[in-house]
Amino acid sequence: MFLLQYVYYGDLLIPTPSWVSYAPQAKIIGRNVDWLQTKKENFWRLTAEELEAHCKDDPTKPRIVILNYPSNPVGVTYTQDELKKIAYVARKYKLVLLSDEIYGELHYKGKHISISRFYPEGTILSGGLSKWCGAGGWRLGTFVFPHSLRWLLESMAVMASETFTATSAPIQYAAVRAFQGGDTIEKYLWNARIILEKLGNYLANKLKNESVFVPKPAGGFYLFPDFYEHREKLSAKGITGSIKLCERLLDEAGVAILPGASFGRPVDELTARISFVDFDGAKAMEAVTHLNGKDEVNDEFIETHCAPTVKAVDLICEWLRSF
Repeated sequence: MFLLQYVYYGDLLIPTPSWVSYAPQAKIIGRNVDWLQTKKENFWRLTAEELEAHCKDDPTKPRIVILNYPSNPVGVTYTQDELKKIAYVARKYKLVLLSDEIYGELHYKGKHISISRFYPEGTILSGGLSKWCGAGGWRLGTFVFPHSLRWLLESMAVMASETFTATSAPIQYAAVRAFQGGDTIEKYLWNARIILEKLGNYLANKLKNESVFVPKPAGGFYLFPDFYEHREKLSAKGITGSIKLCERLLDEAGVAILPGASFGRPVDELTARISFVDFDGAKAMEAVTHLNGKDEVNDEFIETHCAPTVKAVDLICEWLRSF
């Protein structure tokens, strides 16, 4: 992603909230970053209308748009109709669309749709091993280019040859096995999706019961709660933004989450990201293999096999009730 922005001169458009490293990479190079403000009622998903509104005043300006779904930090995804509308706008303004679909294989229903279907000539498809393989730290990223952007691929390859050159051999061997696919990989993904879907919904419902707004996750392992309904009592305790919210939550409840401000949201907004992976995934996956069906991954299963994460959200809820 860094190399793409280096070799392609254009503004970077990022829907907010977004992954924390998109904007810093652009700023290191000296590129202009424009945040596309999304709306809570749309679960912080970019709409075609919002993209159009930004581009129409300077229609020929070169731009890269990053679209990440299922989303880090929100956990939501797009419908086929929404993707078609965004693709229409991207084609109209000849945008380079970087579709970061690294969580695509963790779509809970196994039905991830790539926007490259609808805008193939201008979409670069981004992926990697670290998320869907549960291989955190095994940093092998992949870009898939259309023929029309071959020149951009070649420019990036030249840059790569003068910087990192290659991925380490152990990670290459791991990638060979991962990309071979097969029944073992598919079974792994099926079980991972079941656990993450059940856990994500279980935690979201706990927060909703405490009047916290949180979109229902559709993939990945993130929640993006908004504590707006608690603003008055939080403000009375000196908490008027997401950074202070997370600092106090860590100090007083012992729970670490990231402030919405880190993802491009306004500093006075009471949003944050929860990453719900603090549990023994190997034991949970093993337990799923002994069940007769996904319906048996119930609340009791989640409370038993994902206990640290459940406890963390319980502590958040207790902290809210303590004011």
